[in-house]
Amino acid sequence: MNLLRKAAISHYSAKRDEALATLEVYFQRAAGIGEHSKLLAEVTQWTEVLANADDCLQALDNHFDADGRVVG
Repeated sequence: MNLLRKAAISHYSAKRDEALATLEVYFQRAAGIGEHSKLLAEVTQWTEVLANADDCLQALDNHFDADGRVVG
């Protein structure tokens, strides 16, 4: 696998994991957050991070092979 492509995948996978973990805390353990007046804004922000990471991972998969060559 091309190392630069692998690094991009690692980057977006990490962003995806961070967003999933944060959203899980907000959705499942909201009592632990305490007083958080902008909770919906936070959920919206992390949902956008998640969607962007998913979109970027899909774009890499759709347009490049494992060696980093353009496909299609």
